[in-house]
Parts: sequence; C-alpha cells; structure tokens
Amino acid sequence: MSQHHDSAAALLHNGQIVAFCEEERFSRVKHDGRFPGLAVQWCLRSAGITLADVDHVAYFFQGRKLLWHAAKHFLRYFPATLGVLRNDAGDYGDKARSFRATATGRQTSTSADDHHMGGTLLVLYRRASQLEGLLRAATGHEGPTKMKIHLVDHHHAHAASALHISPWDDAAIIAWDGIGSDGTSTLLATAEGDRIHDLRRVKFPHSLGAMYADVTGWLGFHPTRDEGKIMGLAAYGRPTFVEQFRELVHLDSDGRYALNLSWFNHHATGKHQVSDKFRATFGPPRPKTRDAVPQHYADVAYALQNTLEEAGLHVASWLHAKTGNPRLLTAGGVALNSVMNGKILLQTGFQEFFAQPAAADDGSALGAATVVSTGLGLPRPSGEYIFLGPSYTESDMEKALTEAGLQYERRDPITKTAAAAIADGKIIGWFQGRNEVGPRALGNRSILADPRGADTKDRLNEKVKHREPFRPFAPSCLVEHAGEYFASDYPSPVMLLVFDVLEHQRAAVPAITHEDGTARVQTVSRADNPLYYELISEFHALTGVPMVVNTSFNDNEEPIVCTPQDAVRCYLKTDMDALALGPFWTAKA
Repeated sequence: MSQHHDSAAALLHNGQIVAFCEEERFSRVKHDGRFPGLAVQWCLRSAGITLADVDHVAYFFQGRKLLWHAAKHFLRYFPATLGVLRNDAGDYGDKARSFRATATGRQTSTSADDHHMGGTLLVLYRRASQLEGLLRAATGHEGPTKMKIHLVDHHHAHAASALHISPWDDAAIIAWDGIGSDGTSTLLATAEGDRIHDLRRVKFPHSLGAMYADVTGWLGFHPTRDEGKIMGLAAYGRPTFVEQFRELVHLDSDGRYALNLSWFNHHATGKHQVSDKFRATFGPPRPKTRDAVPQHYADVAYALQNTLEEAGLHVASWLHAKTGNPRLLTAGGVALNSVMNGKILLQTGFQEFFAQPAAADDGSALGAATVVSTGLGLPRPSGEYIFLGPSYTESDMEKALTEAGLQYERRDPITKTAAAAIADGKIIGWFQGRNEVGPRALGNRSILADPRGADTKDRLNEKVKHREPFRPFAPSCLVEHAGEYFASDYPSPVMLLVFDVLEHQRAAVPAITHEDGTARVQTVSRADNPLYYELISEFHALTGVPMVVNTSFNDNEEPIVCTPQDAVRCYLKTDMDALALGPFWTAKA
C-alpha cells in the first residue's frame, strides 16, 4: 500500500498481480492521499478473500527512519528550521492547520502545504506503525488475521515498481521524487536479477522534486499536483532566465547534484516555498488563478524545465558511465517528466528505457509488494502491468445508460463506429475493459479526437476538459508507424516519453503537436491493447493517419473515470459528442 498523495493498493497472489488501483478512482478525490481503504476493499473483493486470508502486508514507507532524518535535518539547518514554528501555509495563506488538526485528521487539508510539520511527522509514523488497525477499520474485519507487516524503503519500493514488471534483470535504476523514508530524494542503483543494489543516494533538501514543486507553487499552480502543467507551459517560454536558473543547482563532476538553498525555503519550513531571494530576483508569485499566464511566468517555467533536464541528463549520464549498462529503469514522481525522459533516452548512452505507468507514489504500493514477494522467493509478476483496475459487465453499462435516460445502441464492432465518428470530427468518450493505472489514460478510459483538426486542441481544452489553453494533448499511434511521424520510433506504451514531431508532419497532425514541436507519444501495439489497436487501425484506414488524440476521460480537477456511472456523468456535463461504453454507443443530437 501507499499513502501520502496518490494513495493506492495492490494485491499479489504467488507473485502475480491480481489487482492494483488508486484510491482516487473510488473516492473521486483527485490525488487522494488518505488511507487507501476503498482500494483495499476492491482488491480483496477482486480476489474473493478477506483480511483473514492475507499473509503479508507491504507498506511503502518506514516511519522511524523518517523521524530520525527529520531530527538530524532540524539540527543541521538550525536556526533556519525554526521556520517550522511559524506554521505558515506556503503560498496559500498565513496559517496552516494546527498540530492537533493535522495529527487527528479532523480538518480537511486545503492544499499540499496546509499541515503542521510536527503533526505530519506524527501522522506518517503512526500510519506505518498502526497498519493492522487501519486495515481492520477500512474493511470492517473483526476476526483473526495472520498478516505480517513489512515496512519497505520508499525508494526501493519505487525502484522495484519498475524493475519487477520490466523485461530485464540487469539494468541501471534511477528513482527520484521529493523525499522518501530516510530523506532520500534520488536513488541511483543497479538491478541484478530481482535485487536492487544501491550505488548512491542524494538526500533532502537536495531534491529535484522539491525544486520543481517549490517553483510550481510560485508559478500559481499546486505543488505535488500540477507539475505536469508546468512541463506543458514551459514550451511557451523563452530562455530569458536560463543562466540565472543554473545558479539553483550545482552539478558535481561525480554525478551528484546539490541545490543552492539560498533560493528556497523548503529546507527551513517543510513547505513548498521559494526564498525571499527568489522573489526579489523573479518577482512576486503569480496568483493561483485560471487567468492567462503572463509571458514572464512562462519564461520562468521554461528555465525551470531546462534546469531539471540539465540535472537529469547529468545524473543519467554519470550512471550510464558508471555502470556501462544500456538499459535504464526509472520511477518516482520526477520520472513523470516525460520531456526529460525523452532527452535522457536520446542524449545519453542509454539505449533502452522502461518506466511503469504509475511512476509516482501510487506505483510504490505495487513496488513495496513486489519487494516482499520476491524476497520470499516468489516469481516476479508477469503479463499485464497497465490495465489492472476495475472492469464492469455489459449489464453494468446498460444500467448506467438507462438510469441516465440515454438512448443507445449496441454496435458490433464498436471500433468501426467510433473510428468513423472521430474521422468526422467528433470527440468521443471511450470506456473499455479494466482501468489503466497511473495518471495517463492509455486507451481504456480515454477521450479521443481527430489529430488532424486545427481546432481540436482548443475545443478539447475549453469545452470538454475545461482546463488551461496551453496544455497539450497526446497521440496514441500505431507502434509500427511511429517513426513516420516522430523523431524516435522507440516504443512508448505508457506515454512517458516526449519526442519531436517530424517537421514535415506537423501540419498534418496539429492537434497533437505542442507549441515547441513535440508530442508525448503513446505507441499502441496489438499485444498492448487489441481493441484500442483495432480502433486506431480503423481510423488509419479511413484517414491515412495512424493515430488519434488521446486524453484522460475526466473533467478538469477530477480523477479519471472508473465506473460506467462516472463515464456517463462526465459525458453529459462536457461537450463530448458521443460515448462508446463497452459495445454500446450513444451520441448527442
């Protein structure tokens, strides 16, 4: 299990993945970080078992190590760390929740910085030390149990989430995020069989994840939630502040990096804050508003993204030189930066790349479980690693359509109907099979559109997704045709690699071509997803274009839809033209 943000639960049986899903899909709270009780309940139901049947529980964090790191950190950066006593709310106001409110959870958090650091440390420790009680409360189980609790190193959980579902048993590993159990922010390691061997750890406050989150907050977005928006915004920026931003991170000759803490306050307050020096240099923070982003802030986003990429390339290049391994596994929240990932693949010595779709803390639930299962001598998971969430019957789907008063027809095959509608300029909801895991829709809970449409991007952002106009949309491309449109044809099944769109093709597919001429590519093979592959193939036959626009099936600030009812609600309240709910088709007049 995992919980901080993007809480999730996974269930393994004899080493194989039975179920894996994020709490947000059930609670309908985006990036839900509460105890994943609903996800746990669903995992148990999926296997037809109760808590009494569970042999081992793996948790992605070690509370005691966190307390020890916090104490050392407080003393090392004293007296600056007295800033925690102010208990401010970062860029969200004067005061955050009190110690009592944070520790008891009786008051809802309004932001990633609406918490008391002391209360947070207590909560994190108690979560790790009271797991059986939390599980009993979540499931209503009152009988005996036989479970053994395992607290797993956070970054090993991240690393294992990629290693143990990858096709490799010999690879280099980077797991990077904000902060982990013992203060680690970046783990460099190697894989030998099922085992992870540490090479180096960079520790908080020297954290690329913290750096990106701090500036995300200053830019007027929500840290730990909106970093992907900043990645998209950066394409609209200019290199105005690139040289100044290089002062934020020092890159050492041995592959290490260190933040220049004079630009930040996260080490002093525990909140996602830049320093007075940063504000004096780059100006006041942008208000948290949906208003258009001024060019000045887009230029800062460009510099931030450029700084992350330079640091990422530096770390990855050292790791490749150190190991000589051509294969790279990556995980952690920073691994969701698909622009950086694409450059690491194309500009370092690594020739092969693997990341699992739920690279952030949600994926560490699965990784913690595989650390324990492989440690017990069980085999690594094999087979499906993307579509692991709930699925629903045709009767469930018909019930949702009927309850909403929608007229619908069964279409066989649904792929022909959907492809024809997309080719005709329609935007459709596509709901099939099991939920995909991670933050990207990968062809089972997707909104699809025509990549040729000049106005497709604007209509999707304004009328369907209700989100900022600078945000791009991704292509789902038949894997065998990717090299015809993109600078690399390297397989990208989980949409975590960004490549240039070939210049001569950009006018043909404007809806998936970002401002800087790139696209976050998802390649689709028949083996990955037969039905989705068939849909794109039908569209290809009609139009000559081997891809569709793919964005997650949700409205702005909502989780990806999970149930047929979720899909119908989203369809009705947005400007989608039609909905393919399993084999059933409904369209607006």
